[in-house]
Amino acid sequence: MKLPDKRILISELCNTLENYMSKKQVEGVYQAYIVAATAHDGQYRQSGEAYVFHPISVAMILAELKLDYCCIVAAILHDCIEDTSVTYDQIKCDFGDEIAHIVEGVSKLTGFKFHSNTDKQAQNFRKLLLAMSGDMRVIVIKLADRLHNMQTLGSMSRDKQLRIAKETVEIHAPIARRLDLNSIRVKLDNLCFSIIYPFRNRVLVSQIKKQCGNRKKVINHIENEIKSRLNQEGLPNVEINSRRKQPCSIYRKMKIKHLKFSQVLDMYALRIIVADVAQCYQSLGIIHNLYKPLPGKFKDYIALPKSNGYQSLHTILFGSNKIFIEVQIRSSDMHFISEYGIAAHWHYKSGSNRKSALANNWLGSLLDIQQNSGTSIEFLEETKADLFPYEVFVFTPEGDIIQLPYKSTVLDFAYMVHTSIGNHTLRAKIDQVITPISTELKSGQTIEIITDDKATPRSSWLQIVVTIKARSSIKAYLKNESASELIQLGEYLLTNALDYQNIDTDNIDEVQWIKCIKALHCNSKEDMYMKIGLSEILVSVALNKLQGDNIKNTNQKISIYKTQGKAISFASCCHPIPGDKVAGVLTTSKGMVVHRLICANLARAKSKNAQWLNIDWQANEDEEFKAMIDVDVANQRGTLASITSVISKMKINIEFLEIQEKNNTIKSLNIVISVANFSQLNQVFVQLKTLKFVREVSRM
Repeated sequence: MKLPDKRILISELCNTLENYMSKKQVEGVYQAYIVAATAHDGQYRQSGEAYVFHPISVAMILAELKLDYCCIVAAILHDCIEDTSVTYDQIKCDFGDEIAHIVEGVSKLTGFKFHSNTDKQAQNFRKLLLAMSGDMRVIVIKLADRLHNMQTLGSMSRDKQLRIAKETVEIHAPIARRLDLNSIRVKLDNLCFSIIYPFRNRVLVSQIKKQCGNRKKVINHIENEIKSRLNQEGLPNVEINSRRKQPCSIYRKMKIKHLKFSQVLDMYALRIIVADVAQCYQSLGIIHNLYKPLPGKFKDYIALPKSNGYQSLHTILFGSNKIFIEVQIRSSDMHFISEYGIAAHWHYKSGSNRKSALANNWLGSLLDIQQNSGTSIEFLEETKADLFPYEVFVFTPEGDIIQLPYKSTVLDFAYMVHTSIGNHTLRAKIDQVITPISTELKSGQTIEIITDDKATPRSSWLQIVVTIKARSSIKAYLKNESASELIQLGEYLLTNALDYQNIDTDNIDEVQWIKCIKALHCNSKEDMYMKIGLSEILVSVALNKLQGDNIKNTNQKISIYKTQGKAISFASCCHPIPGDKVAGVLTTSKGMVVHRLICANLARAKSKNAQWLNIDWQANEDEEFKAMIDVDVANQRGTLASITSVISKMKINIEFLEIQEKNNTIKSLNIVISVANFSQLNQVFVQLKTLKFVREVSRM
């Protein structure tokens, strides 16, 4: 096994800490090391290295960010509760409440059985967010922990490397970006890219090195020229740093904008750091007089900061020798916060809490979403979507700025203002023009929401919104409104499964029910039924908990005699009716959705391991269901009137009708009608085929 090229020793960590900590605090850190070294004695990483070097390395990453004493001590102890015999109470006794709370927050969940790796990852993510709400240092330590793990993946198999790298790309790197922990984020991005795309990384590194080597003198000349001009204009203490773009960021730009390597213009970047905001704009004017800016490439993140609080002026210059250079201009305060992100909160001397407030605002929105999410996996997937935002800035009628992700709609805006406003949104005015709630927003627009107490969320709203706050709020409302129906559906499904086992529910004693409810982490029988109806608990799992080893077979078929009031809906893709061979897919938003067995969407749901059941469907005579038919007719006058007349005489409603031209002689009529069953639909077919101009009638 290959050992890491360089280990971080406790002496090196203490030397780094002495630059900004008191002697007493450094001694406290060393005491934490003694505890961790003793606890991890005999434990080794897969590389063969003694385990204690891992927490020391994590602490060094945080020491380079100049994080405080409690954070460094917690970093050294962060794996003790999970992997050793050291307890929360011992840490609390030796190092205090604050450090013990941080260590406990970082610890992974133990003592639970998870359905899959994804579920375990989601549950850990939930706990992490809950801990963050008490102390943001939990996430900072977790990110440093992930960074060191990424740096030492060499001893693992290729499959494990890929799994960990993809998880890091989806969760950890975006969180570091959102909290503006720039140094950690850049390293994570580069490590993930080199592992997931090793060949592409090698090619890009080679190309960048080749291009930068050829143009190094030109870049230095441009840098010196800008510095000289700024000094001449009365800005003497300006700091200018040059850098080249990283392979991962160049690849991302090439992929998103479909560019070749030679078409990436801003391969180089200059960072100009001045004293204050006024000098930022003054420097911009001076530089634009020196070099021509590229039209449409200027961005003012000082007036309109990014969602993570990042502030800077961005412009792209057309330099000498046809070289394009990105220039970022910011004040020293902005640069400090940009480099340290949320970590600046623990050692920033100006007393500014802006960065911490922005991070806590984002965290607060995630906690709201967690409360409204059905399952851990659902929460994880929705949160991942929110970690990759492109901002849109719009205004309320009072002039307040609301920041939303790219492609947000009027409805997203309404929910961002307040959940109660979102729940009763009827329409909106965009710049004084009435618009529907599905309208996508653009930066600079002024939005006024028009509400109505009678307007309430519908399941179709989930197709309109893009923000997780709006989506989770809509789901929460729908879930509360349909709670009784979902409870009935869950009870119905479980009762059917028990009937299949020839078990009468009356014969199951209260002790069995309590054990089952407790094992499934439910609060009551009704809560269990609702979760079964929402597919959060599999029917087979509930049946197994009730019967234990006495279970004969997992029931894969249920009987349905009435659908109203049972949170059962019918798929609009295949329009099933009684008499069809059907199956039901249990979903987390609509209860059970019934599909025809020949439906492609049903096959897709099965391939994704969705919970589904065959259905023996005997509907009530007073119920009607939608069926879609396709009628090919000769292209002549009166065909539509004749067809609608035939259907009307049979006392059948037409719900939808669409005409398509097949060719010059044939028209195709797509018609949705309401029928009671398959037999009635056949009668419609027979009657339509008696019309001379009808060429073919088929079911869609």
